[in-house]
Amino acid sequence: MSRAGVGQPTYYAKPDPRFPFPHSPVPTRCQSEPTLFDFTNGDRSGTSRAATERRLAKARRACSVCPIVKDCLKWALVNKDLTKVGIVAATTPSQRTTLRKRMVDRLGPDWIDVLAEQDQARRERAAAARHTPLTVSQARIIRLDREVNGPMPKPLTPAQQQRNLARLMAGLKAA
Repeated sequence: MSRAGVGQPTYYAKPDPRFPFPHSPVPTRCQSEPTLFDFTNGDRSGTSRAATERRLAKARRACSVCPIVKDCLKWALVNKDLTKVGIVAATTPSQRTTLRKRMVDRLGPDWIDVLAEQDQARRERAAAARHTPLTVSQARIIRLDREVNGPMPKPLTPAQQQRNLARLMAGLKAA
């Protein structure tokens, strides 16, 4: 199966249609402050290494609170030609290259096709679930969960933001 954009220069690259760019119901930091994520390989912008590291840390913190960071990372990994520069989903281009290599090791050379099949299966299960009513016991479990835990929180709490950042950093260190 061929993918759009493979082997083409960046200005001709097209995103893989099986992985649409994720959208958020609220504006994300990368939409409101795009310069925060604008890094090129070896970008020092005339500043010290410490200043560059602070800029990177600030961009990563912004990604850690984003509700679509997971889908954004998947999109960035799949669309290599479109993400050669910049911070995307708290990762640098070299980190994304390392993550792509890990995906090849884990899922094989056709890892993008495997991810596409997994996503399609997940969407089909979700669609089937919308059309299949819950059993009485499933409805009871959901009601009990809401009584015990309350409704699902809409915004991420500071603790969730820290957890997301820690998970992102641990994944990057493992890479």
